[in-house]
Amino acid sequence: MTMHQQLSSRLSSRITGVAAGLASVVGAGLIGVPAAVISETGSAAILTWIVAALACVPMLCLFRDTVVSRPESRDPLRDTVRSGLGRTAGDMVPLLFGIVVLVGLPAGSVMAARNLSAITGSALPESVTAIAILAVAVATNLLGKHVGHQVERIGTVALILSLAGVVVWSTLHSQRVPEIFPDGGDVLLVPVGFMVAFWAFIGFENLTFLARDLPDPKREFMPIALTSLGLLLLLTTSLTVAVLVLTPRADPVTGVVDALRTTPYGDAAALVLAASGVVGMLLNSVAWVRGVGLVIDSAARDGILPHSVAGRDALNPRRAITIMSCGFAISLVLLQQKPTLVIDMLAAASGVFIVIYTLCILAYVRAFGLRVSTVANLALVPFLLWSLASSGWRAAFPLAAVLIAWVIVRVGVRRTSVPEMHEARLP
Repeated sequence: MTMHQQLSSRLSSRITGVAAGLASVVGAGLIGVPAAVISETGSAAILTWIVAALACVPMLCLFRDTVVSRPESRDPLRDTVRSGLGRTAGDMVPLLFGIVVLVGLPAGSVMAARNLSAITGSALPESVTAIAILAVAVATNLLGKHVGHQVERIGTVALILSLAGVVVWSTLHSQRVPEIFPDGGDVLLVPVGFMVAFWAFIGFENLTFLARDLPDPKREFMPIALTSLGLLLLLTTSLTVAVLVLTPRADPVTGVVDALRTTPYGDAAALVLAASGVVGMLLNSVAWVRGVGLVIDSAARDGILPHSVAGRDALNPRRAITIMSCGFAISLVLLQQKPTLVIDMLAAASGVFIVIYTLCILAYVRAFGLRVSTVANLALVPFLLWSLASSGWRAAFPLAAVLIAWVIVRVGVRRTSVPEMHEARLP
C-alpha cells in the first residue's frame, strides 16, 4: 500500500469514526436541550455548554484507557469493571446497556416523532414515525456494518448542514445582540444548567463497543472522540446563539421552535429543525443498535446470556439485533397505550446510565490507580449520585434494572459452573 493510499485509508477511517461518535450522542433532545439550558442559565448558557463539554474529557480518557489497555477485548468496558469490581459487576454492564436501549431508543423516537407532529400539525400518529425510525435503524444494521457506516456518514452531513441552515437563517433575522458573555448573577446558575446540558453528551461510551471497527483504536480513539465532542459542542452552542439572537428568554421545551417561528417563513425553518431531530434520532438509533448488539452478542459468547443469542459472525450481531427489535416493539406498544410515559422512560434510561457510569468510574480508579484522569472521573461521582437521588421515584427503575441484571448474571454463573464442577470430578 502506497503512502497516499495509507493516508486515504486513515482519513476514511477517521471520518467513519467521527460519524459514529457524533451519531452515538445526537438524538431528539438536541433540538430541545439548548432552550432548556437558556431557561436555566440565561446569559451563562454558552459558558454552561463549554463546562459540560470539558466535564466529558475525563470520561473520554476513561473510555480510551479501557480500549487501549484491552485491544483484543470484545467488550472493554465490561472487562474493566470486571478487573476493578469483580466478575459479577462486570458481567452486569452489557445487560444494563441492553436495558437502556430497549427503553431509551423507543422513548427518544417517540419524542422526535412528537416534535415533528407538533410543528407540522400532521395527523400521522407519532407511533408510525417512531416505528419507522427504529425499523430503519434495525434494517440498516442487519444489512451489515458497511451499510450502517454509510448511513451514519450521509446522515451526519445532512444533520450538520440542516442545523447550520437553521442557525444562519436565525442569525440573518436577528432581533437583538445576544448575551454571549454571562453577567455575574447568571454565572451562579451554571451548576444548575450543567445538570441539563451534561446529558446531551451521553453516549460516547458506545465508541468503546464500536472500537473494533477502527483499524488502530490505540491511535484513533481519542482524536475521533474529541472531534465528535467538538462537533456536538459546536452544534449545541450554535443552536443556543440562534435562539439568543431572537429572544433573551426561551421556553424550556419549545423555545428553539418558538424563536424560529418569529422569523419570516418561520414554520418552514421550524420544519427543518424538526426533521433534523428525526435524523438525529435515526443516527443515534443506528449507532446504538449496532453497539449494544455487539456487546449482547459478546455476552452470549462468554456465557453471560444463552449461547443461542450469539450469531455466526461476531462482527455482525444480527441475531442479537433481531432480539432487541422485539424489545423495541414491546416498549412502543407500551408508549402507544400510555403516551405520557415518554418522559418517565427517558428519565429511567438516564438513571441506568448513571449506574453504569458510576460502576465504570469506580472500576477505573481501582484498575488504573490514582492519576489525573481517574481523580477527575471520581470527582463526577457525587454529581451522578445527586442526579439519581434527585429523580425521586424514577430512581426505582435503575435499581430494578440492577436487580434484573444481577439475577441474570447469577443464573448464568450457576449454569456454567455445574458442567465445570462435573468435569472436575471426572478421572
